This record gives sequence, C-alpha cells and structure tokens, in this order.
Amino acid sequence: MPVALIEWDAQVNDWCDEYRRRHSPANILEVNVLTAVFVFDKSYERVVLAYGLSVKPKASRDRTRMRQFPDVNIGVRAVKGTDALPADRGHFLAHSAGGRLDVNLFPQSRALNRGLSPEGKLFRRMERYVVANPGVFHYHRAIYDDDTWIPSELEYGVLVDDEGWWVNRFENVLGRGE
Repeated sequence: MPVALIEWDAQVNDWCDEYRRRHSPANILEVNVLTAVFVFDKSYERVVLAYGLSVKPKASRDRTRMRQFPDVNIGVRAVKGTDALPADRGHFLAHSAGGRLDVNLFPQSRALNRGLSPEGKLFRRMERYVVANPGVFHYHRAIYDDDTWIPSELEYGVLVDDEGWWVNRFENVLGRGE
C-alpha cells in the first residue's frame, strides 16, 4: 500500500464527520462499483465523496442513456434562478478513467467540466493525468452549502507516483453571472 494511503480510512471518516456536522441528519453509506467507491447520503440523495483507481473504460460512453438522465439544468434553474449558468451532467469519476453513470453524475459547471475557464483548464489537466495513468488512485469530494444535490465546491485529489497528493478545490459556479 502506498504510504500516502495509510491514513485514507481516517481521512474519509473525518470528511464524513465534517459532512454530518454541516448536514444533519445525514444517512451515509458506501456504494462499491467495481474499482470505485461512492460515499452517498441517503437523506439528501447526493454523493459526498467518490474515490477509486482509474481504469480504461470497457465500452464507449452510452450517450443515449446519458441523455435519458434528468436534465440537470431544470433543477439548477429551479434552485439557482432562471439566469443560472448552464450546467453539464458531470462525472465525479471521469468516464475516460472508468467512471460509470447513475450515482456518478451531478450538476457540474460547464466552464469547469469542459475546461473553458482557468479553473476548468486545471481540472481537465488533473483528469488527463488520471486517464493517462491507469491504476492511479483519485478522489472527488463534493462540498455543499445547501440541501440540494448541487455542490458549491469540488475537491479533486490525485495520488501522484504513489507518493504525494495533487489536490485542488474548485468552485462549481452555477448561480447568477460569473
């Protein structure tokens, strides 16, 4: 086991405790999907944390199924207002790194998801590293400031060369104007 992961379980527990303090009553459970784990809050029906090993996807993206997933912009506009910035059906764990659909999808800032902003360019650079290095451990933590399934911030971490963390926090700006 890489030294950087020795305290991983304790870190996950700390994040879950922090989440419970901010969002009570939380009903947190783990959902294991192949090489990934999703820490999910049943009370608020949202992902708290996703982590796992990157793998090459076994199949191309199921575009039809993805289009059938609810349009995240309807929910974003209901919560953030009619002039909310457009959102994508983002993946906590990128499809190109083995991420699946369903629990893995969430409303993500289009600028961040597509690399259209300076933050988005950094986010995409981190994702490209994970994709180019199968077997890399990575995580994506959602930080919420309300009771919706729309994270206000995202923390993305990548274990580089099994030694150290490359971690950044990103605003998931979906509200009025930028």
